[in-house]
Amino acid sequence: MRRSGGLTLAVLLSLVLLPLIVLADEPVQDWPEPLTLDFVLARVDQSHPDLQLAEAAVAQARAMQLQAESNYGLHSSLLARLHWIEPSPLAHDPSRQDHRLRLQVSKRLYDFGRTAALEAAAGADLAARQQGYRDALNQYQLAVMAAYFDVLLVDLEVIRDNEAMSIGYVNFDRAQSRNELGQLSDIELLRFESAYQLTRARQYASSSRQRTARQRLANLINRSDRLPAELAAPVLPDVQHDIPDVAAWFAGVEAANPELIALQAAVQAAHERLRAAQASRYPVLNGLAEVSTYSRESGSNDPWRVGINLDVPITTGGETRAQTTQRRAELQAARARLERRRREIREAVLESWSVLHSLRARRQELVVQAEYRDLYLDRSRALYELEIKSDLGDAMTQTSDVRLQQARVDYEITLAWGRVRALLGQDVMFKLD
Repeated sequence: MRRSGGLTLAVLLSLVLLPLIVLADEPVQDWPEPLTLDFVLARVDQSHPDLQLAEAAVAQARAMQLQAESNYGLHSSLLARLHWIEPSPLAHDPSRQDHRLRLQVSKRLYDFGRTAALEAAAGADLAARQQGYRDALNQYQLAVMAAYFDVLLVDLEVIRDNEAMSIGYVNFDRAQSRNELGQLSDIELLRFESAYQLTRARQYASSSRQRTARQRLANLINRSDRLPAELAAPVLPDVQHDIPDVAAWFAGVEAANPELIALQAAVQAAHERLRAAQASRYPVLNGLAEVSTYSRESGSNDPWRVGINLDVPITTGGETRAQTTQRRAELQAARARLERRRREIREAVLESWSVLHSLRARRQELVVQAEYRDLYLDRSRALYELEIKSDLGDAMTQTSDVRLQQARVDYEITLAWGRVRALLGQDVMFKLD
């Protein structure tokens, strides 16, 4: 005969209650209890690193736009000089102080389209970065939704695995009693213990994932110091939505997808930079005004000057050709990236459309399974109450497993719709009733 020395009911209860003890570190005072998905999505933290990177890209593009606009701005400077000299014997003014103070103002008047092209390129870059931020926000919200759903799913896994472990322990405990009475062989006892140890290992694994999933969610919403204890299962209206024809989504993507809009703007920016490079061979017309005061009189010391300077490049040593070649290559690369991403997004749209149809069929299958498991559980419970041999424990575990699968499919459908909305340039957040 063989007994497991440390297997007691107290140990079993501690294993079942372990996830609750571990997760009850510290209550979150500024979150509702239970935490809800609409509360989390409505308070998306803009300080998350992914959004900060996208926001920094927008700020850099705006700075480049300001820099391009400054070419036609008014530039002024104050120049001061303190000089002491030994004047020539022939000088009209024999003083040794030769100080000067000059106010100089200059402004570009015309550069034959170079600055206009740079401003247009900077504006297109800014539009592209703004679309990139919009896409980053959508992806961040999708990540938050997925992390929230993962917590709910692992909680359901823990419920299922706790039930399976409890049933495995009860079966193993009964097998031990029968083994002691000589009614069950040692090899059969080992079979029951092996089944119990398998369910116990699964319960430990799901309990570990329970904390890990909460930590991932807390990190995404910038609350890594506190883990949410209880989460409410949201109402998911997307699971009932009709799936339109995929052609309508293709048209919507071409018109409103943030990535495609950003890449189109990048193509426009590259085209404008090519124009600017080509315009570098043209003259630049500048206006200049100076007002000066001097400590020493001289025939060349003018109190003021006003004029126009025309800078006409004759040879540039190949610099203009090099810049033009580089900008043309950048334009070609931008067009290639746009076309490649357009094809990838169309494939993603078609894949999402197919996945939604598959998930819809899977959901209908699980509805039937759930009805069957509920009826089967009622029958097993009735047989158990009548003290007739029953598989009540297995029926409970299978019912919990079907509920877990239903929740997983509903969450996958909701995330699939969220990805479709992101592809269509719409708001990923959905209104929860």
